[in-house]
Amino acid sequence: MTSDPMNTRSTFVDRAHADMRIAALLRQAPIEFARAVYGINDCASGRTDTMAAREVARAQRQGVSVTEERAEQRARAYLPTLGQEHCPRCWVVYGHKCPLRFRDATDERPETAACHACGAEYATSRD
Repeated sequence: MTSDPMNTRSTFVDRAHADMRIAALLRQAPIEFARAVYGINDCASGRTDTMAAREVARAQRQGVSVTEERAEQRARAYLPTLGQEHCPRCWVVYGHKCPLRFRDATDERPETAACHACGAEYATSRD
């Protein structure tokens, strides 16, 4: 049996590391949901100077209706897949799947995933 070069990976994938990355991102969705709720409540109370309120206001200016119910639905539906990891904040608040860029771990910091759209950065390893 020969392998088809068009259907084989060109790089080795460490499955344990990839699973750890996905698990770290999955833990962020409920946090982003709570952040969205804080932003909604801050806006409703007139506290528009908080980071969460500014994010909600930004989404509303872009035409996205940010409600607690919709943010909860998106947080529950957040499911990044290997090779297609997307930003939990952009998904929960905006409903967009913005790809994440990963930076390898160094002696000073763990591996991180950053979103170019909203600026969020998430630690994806415990190193």
